[in-house]
Amino acid sequence: MSSSPIQYPEPPPELSGKINWRLFKCFGAGAIIASVTIGSGETVFASRGGAIFGYSLLWCFLGGTIMKGIQVYTSARHFTLTGEHPMQHWGRLPGPRNWVPITIGVLSLICFPFWLGGLPLMLGTMINWIFGLGDGDPERLQVLARIWGTLAILVAASLTWVQSYNVLEKVQTTIVGLLLFSLLAACLATRPDWISALIGAIIPTVPVYEDWIVSDPKFSAIAARPPWVEVAVYLGAIGGGSYDYIGYIGFLREKKWGAMGLSSRGDAVEIATDADNVARARKWLIAPKVDAGFSFACVFIFTLCFVVLAAAVLHPKQLVPDGHELLSHQAMFLTRFHKSFVYIYQVGIFMAFWGTIYGAFELYTRTGYECLRPLVKPGREVSIRKVRQAMLLYVGLGGMILMWTVENPIKLVTPAAIIGGVFTCGLWCFAMIWSDRHFLPPVLRMRPFLTTVTAISGVVLTGLGLKGIWDYVARLF
Repeated sequence: MSSSPIQYPEPPPELSGKINWRLFKCFGAGAIIASVTIGSGETVFASRGGAIFGYSLLWCFLGGTIMKGIQVYTSARHFTLTGEHPMQHWGRLPGPRNWVPITIGVLSLICFPFWLGGLPLMLGTMINWIFGLGDGDPERLQVLARIWGTLAILVAASLTWVQSYNVLEKVQTTIVGLLLFSLLAACLATRPDWISALIGAIIPTVPVYEDWIVSDPKFSAIAARPPWVEVAVYLGAIGGGSYDYIGYIGFLREKKWGAMGLSSRGDAVEIATDADNVARARKWLIAPKVDAGFSFACVFIFTLCFVVLAAAVLHPKQLVPDGHELLSHQAMFLTRFHKSFVYIYQVGIFMAFWGTIYGAFELYTRTGYECLRPLVKPGREVSIRKVRQAMLLYVGLGGMILMWTVENPIKLVTPAAIIGGVFTCGLWCFAMIWSDRHFLPPVLRMRPFLTTVTAISGVVLTGLGLKGIWDYVARLF
């Protein structure tokens, strides 16, 4: 292992520091995160939030997107500068060796099957609706939804076995672009109450169910959930969670930005601090800024569109995505203009969910791979092929078992969303501040503003996660 200080290679022309269209080349791995989360996060949970709470929770969706964007950028930044995944360095956090990678790895492994059980079940209910089976016997519909979900898992797992990273990136980027265009058009054409939306985005309010939710027996399952549990699930679903971000940072190995393409230094990171090397480092940091920035900008636009459309269209009609109607009500966003637009909606949402399931298998493979790397002896390499085999088997079978035993997909994903999508995201932010101070020279550490907003994100996400966990557990007992 080389002990010479890190000297960054010369950045490509697009990272000159000037705004140019070639910067879009840096957007690829972030497209996977955006597309993997829009299937459930925006189409179901953002719509559900707008339908139940109107415009009043836009502050929560906006804040959650910004905080998770900060979480992801600081991690990609660290990887670019040190050439090591943050998980590698978190093994050195005070306490027993590797307790943080082990803890996060175990929590992530637990969460995987819940999402890969809930998402295919949601897709299955949508396929029932597409084929006009929505008015049949509820038990028969549930079985059909599970069959469709099982097929989705099998096909996605098979494609993950043979695909390459480049194919996945291109497919997901295309899906993101098409959905973004159609949703923006629908949102603008609906002419929502933008003043109320602005107020809801900048003035935080405590989530409270309105009388029609509490009094209508149809919504008894929603009313029984503490409002903060409902909100914590939204936050956990929007933009993904720690189980996604570990894999996303791992995808960046393919990019070889900054020190990523150099030989591994493990815990012994030393960076040359001469002016030329520092200047090259700062240019390389443009790449993760663009990738994470584009990714979470897409997430926020999708979220904004679905919350605003649901607040404008579903909330006044007291229609909530739930049960076997998780996705059918949202068709009104487009069918208000013409009935035939329902087909555009069905294709778009099917692609969104399929993109989520399709991308999640490889994303979770990368997460498992990065969780294992810090645990092996120096000089040994983890076989991603073996990790992929184990993960496909574990996640696929685990997801199918949960899908066939739990009836409501919202209940299925709730614990994973609160723990992995909120609570551990907050802890992640604190770990990044520690890593930044421990492994980087002062000249390349996060500046005071970035450190401050990272700390604020850590406090808020950890606090909301603990609140959601407390209310969720209290309701169980």
